[in-house]
Amino acid sequence: MKIRSNTFEMGDAIPERCAYGRKGASGETVRSENLNPHLAWSDAPEGTKAFVLACLDDDVPTSREPSALDAAGEIPASQARRRFVHWGQANVPANVTEVAEGELSGEKRARSGFGLAGWNDYTGGNPPAERTETGWGYDGPCPPFFDARIHFYRFIVLALSEALELPESFTWADVEKASEGRVLATAEIVGRYTLNPRL
Repeated sequence: MKIRSNTFEMGDAIPERCAYGRKGASGETVRSENLNPHLAWSDAPEGTKAFVLACLDDDVPTSREPSALDAAGEIPASQARRRFVHWGQANVPANVTEVAEGELSGEKRARSGFGLAGWNDYTGGNPPAERTETGWGYDGPCPPFFDARIHFYRFIVLALSEALELPESFTWADVEKASEGRVLATAEIVGRYTLNPRL
């Protein structure tokens, strides 16, 4: 299976319009347009009944405490990292093989015909009782401006042998568990992003 994007090439910088945060006029982090990037995929295996789309960042610091910073006041690139889920879109119909830039952003996160939008990690691991502007569907990059590591964002498509049975309010962990034994193929494209002016 293959995946591509008209928004960025493999390994290139993700445009700030597709990020949650961008650099403001005075160097501060401000809210950006937060548009999902264009994605298109092809060559799904025979028997594919649904797709899952995801965006995962495995470069998130494990500590931002002052004691964890280096002499320059940055989070060292060598610090242990963890995963942050930016997007989990489940049960995308098998006849859908493309998402336009911004097509599932903002008020269009629950747009019909594109499956189900799950909670992302902007909820801090505790999804609220009701959906708000942030924390579900696609919310793009916003790495700490004092992180010495450039973050790489994996945009992934999974081809599934059947649609997933998920709770009404689901997380990426629910998707991973439900998709066990049902993944026929995967593809990913990776983009990078940083808010550190030194990088």
